[in-house]
Amino acid sequence: MKLIRKTSLLLLLGTGLLPQVGLTAGVHQHGVAQLDVVIEPPALTLALHSPLANLIGFEHPPATAEEQALWAELQEHMQQPELQLLLPQAADCSLQSSDMNDPFAHHAQHSHTHEDEHDDDHDHADLTVEYHFHCTRSEYLKHLDLPLLQNYPGIEKLEVRMLTPSGQHLQILQTPDQRLTLP
Repeated sequence: MKLIRKTSLLLLLGTGLLPQVGLTAGVHQHGVAQLDVVIEPPALTLALHSPLANLIGFEHPPATAEEQALWAELQEHMQQPELQLLLPQAADCSLQSSDMNDPFAHHAQHSHTHEDEHDDDHDHADLTVEYHFHCTRSEYLKHLDLPLLQNYPGIEKLEVRMLTPSGQHLQILQTPDQRLTLP
């Protein structure tokens, strides 16, 4: 995977948060997504990790016109962070960059020569999207609103792992919760 998950690595290696709460990176569980939040003023980094089934209902490369349309729409929507999360206006945040992995890249790399060959990993596709913001007034980052929970009802539970100036934190949001209070 070409996408470098800086926030995931930071959380996994730097904080020890995941072993403390029993979560592991890369766990593929339908209905569950993870959001990593790193606040290092003035920088704010958010990384969403989700099985593709939570977002578009399937995890194989799109084969039909309808699946291709769903995949294209998801890609377009994920490039618009305001459709996934709303930051407080007072924090004066501007998007610096965003990056999204290609969840189907491994399908192109693994060609099957025998129909009886099967690897369960080929049945799973995860999407990771990272957003990097610069917030000139990061002291106003008191909450995030998460319309992604309403936009993608396949996400039944959102595990939010945070690294902030006040330390490491974990919150579990379950729909219809859409507001994340930041410590």
